[in-house]
Amino acid sequence: MKRGMVALGVSLAATTLALVGTQGRGAEKGPQFLRDVAPILDKKGCSTAGCHGKFGGRGGFQLSLLTLTPADDYDPIVRGARGRRVNTVEPEKSLLLLKATGVMGHAGGSRFAVGSPEWKTMRDWIAAGASFSYENDPRLARLTITPSQFTLTRVGQKLPLKVVASFTDGIVRDVTAQASYETNDPAVFDVDGNGIVTGKRWGGTSVVVRYLGEVQAVNLSLPRAEKTVFPKLTPANIIDTYVYKNLQRMNVVPSRRTTDSEFLRRISLDLCGELPDPTEIVAFVSDKTTDKRAKLIDKLLDSPEYVEMRALRLGDLLRIHPNHFGNNIFGDRQTVLFSEWVKDAVRTNMPQDQFVKGLLMARGSTFREAPTNFWRVDNTPEDRMETVAQAFLGQRMACARCHKHPFDRWTTDDYWNLTAFMGKVGIGGGRLDGENTIYENPDGRVINQSVTGRRRGKEAPPTLLGAAGPSQSAKERAFAEFVDWTTSRNNPFFARATVNRLWGNYLGRGVVHPVDDMRATTPASVPGLLEALSKDFTEHNFDIKRITKLILNSNTYQTSSEVNETNSLDNQFFSHFYPRPMLGQVLLDSINQATGTAERFGDFPAEMKAAHLSLPVGSYFMDTFGRSHREFLANLEPKIEPTLVQTLHVLNSPYIDNKVRYGQTLQPLLNDKNTKTEKIIQDLYLKTFGRTPTDKEKATATAAFTAPNAKRDEVAQDLLWALISAREFYFVS
Repeated sequence: MKRGMVALGVSLAATTLALVGTQGRGAEKGPQFLRDVAPILDKKGCSTAGCHGKFGGRGGFQLSLLTLTPADDYDPIVRGARGRRVNTVEPEKSLLLLKATGVMGHAGGSRFAVGSPEWKTMRDWIAAGASFSYENDPRLARLTITPSQFTLTRVGQKLPLKVVASFTDGIVRDVTAQASYETNDPAVFDVDGNGIVTGKRWGGTSVVVRYLGEVQAVNLSLPRAEKTVFPKLTPANIIDTYVYKNLQRMNVVPSRRTTDSEFLRRISLDLCGELPDPTEIVAFVSDKTTDKRAKLIDKLLDSPEYVEMRALRLGDLLRIHPNHFGNNIFGDRQTVLFSEWVKDAVRTNMPQDQFVKGLLMARGSTFREAPTNFWRVDNTPEDRMETVAQAFLGQRMACARCHKHPFDRWTTDDYWNLTAFMGKVGIGGGRLDGENTIYENPDGRVINQSVTGRRRGKEAPPTLLGAAGPSQSAKERAFAEFVDWTTSRNNPFFARATVNRLWGNYLGRGVVHPVDDMRATTPASVPGLLEALSKDFTEHNFDIKRITKLILNSNTYQTSSEVNETNSLDNQFFSHFYPRPMLGQVLLDSINQATGTAERFGDFPAEMKAAHLSLPVGSYFMDTFGRSHREFLANLEPKIEPTLVQTLHVLNSPYIDNKVRYGQTLQPLLNDKNTKTEKIIQDLYLKTFGRTPTDKEKATATAAFTAPNAKRDEVAQDLLWALISAREFYFVS
């Protein structure tokens, strides 16, 4: 037997799975399932979602998705299949080999050839008995990727990655050829199956490396090659320090600063959800004081409109909607109650940790204790856990419900063990019709319901995300421990997630993007920035207004959306402002404001704005232009590009036509026959774009008014309609 194992070891050494270093407890003894067979199944695509890795598998054969839990794959391969899938007497006749080589019909085609190193490894493993021991076989202890980050110097340059696996028995092996690779941005970097990275254009991204269930990322960047004289820039605050340093490293020059009128329109829409008034624009532009922008930010943050706008964002995040509370008069009552609690929290600038604690620790009647309605939005412990993780920790855990997360470290045990805390919150009926009571349930249990995990069907022990072991608190204290950890200064996720989401609200994308998917394999676009902002946020007691002021007072936020010759391809480094469409509610309010019209929303007062509604109302316009229906957390923003339906609605609908024709914007101008054409043009540009027209725009509009047979009223209506249909109006830019 020993001679046979030595022979197998010699055979293995001849394959591409060669040992590159041996340390610790002796040399390898021959092909083993985890170390040799499982990587082949992953590398050759057998475990993809389109093949045996999909739920239910294919042809009665199921593997873990992307071999993310390789130890779980042994049973489907071997048990109950000896003699067919795995034939230890005649290894070459094993279905595992016959189908993978295409000798027998296989929907996936040939994955490797007879006699190939992969074939020999799997044959030798089967011939040796196809053994595997959960307790005794060596496992992956550490995966080391070299380099872990790198800056290429030119397009076309190639960078070979080296992946080394260290196993629990002391064996160290170069597994570069066996690992799987994927680039997060194929337009910037390409990577082949051997880990060779090629720079395609300037930019930055990461390459995800996967081996035996371990997932890591290599952060890569490629600066612009063209010679550029980077200007001397004075940072307004710590944000600019990090952004400018990174831009200089990438050889990218930031765009010019916004003009006063551009800044006023942007900040008014972002903080208050409304356009600035023309008189306000003229006064702000003519103001020569150096601190006028900072003063304006302070003024708007103290306004009732800011409270409404921030509450709208939080309402979307918390998905406050009658559908979750019964979708009847009682649901409306709870929606309004919950919405008003959120508005009060914004009005008083409640610290973010206290805000989240107020939600998570809310107990009592959903009719009397407003934040208890947070627990009504989702109906199961797992859904509630996913909401808390995504909304407050920036972690999308849904993938790990059934299998290990393909691009993060979270396993099914992590998912269900964190969910176990949610089982400690109970919901029962109340005394009144439609009322519920939220209460502490220390004895609540959650069962692991993963698809392939080894703990499937067992009780999940409450375990904090990333903790080494289960919570040791008494069961009466377990949920409180979870809440304390969630909002702690030492929580590695909470402050970063909050700041990143705020940054995304005002800058158009997160430092880590998407803002609620802050996984280890997605690098921050500006190194060090998120850490610096998070530190400031925690040191100042999670003050939302303060961190918002820091963001808005930065030169980075106040940079123009107009690109220059160096930054036209930048979509992540914040060298220019990224235009984004208004929320549907804000766009409707802006059109009403620009045309001088108003509309009644249900039973709300006539002066109520769409962005201030505490209950949903039917509106084809808002549905068409992108308001959150508060169903899914990942669907909070409108689409970035206008759709055909949106375009047709603005250009052809009687709804918009009536606003243009009969609104109070044009009537005063047109009724006075002495109103000069120049004033009409200027007023309309101020009302819509928040600026005066350029010379070219003024000349074009004037030509339309003075054309033969031109009718003054019709030209004015056409001009207003054209302005509210323009991209510049539709976007915050």
